[in-house]
Amino acid sequence: MKWIVDRIEDGFAVIEAENGKTYDIPLDAFSEEIKENDVITISADSVKTEQRKEEIESLMDDLFI
Repeated sequence: MKWIVDRIEDGFAVIEAENGKTYDIPLDAFSEEIKENDVITISADSVKTEQRKEEIESLMDDLFI
């Protein structure tokens, strides 16, 4: 999914989604500096998701076993 940075104001990036809806995202949520008119691509990382699931399962096993 692609998002457009419409504007930056008061510590937030106002992001417009492909469906036209806008969202205010705190600037510190981004790993790099963004500016107006930047195109942002958001996608799921299946490898990191699986790693996170395994870490959580391990923590739960340690806690409950």
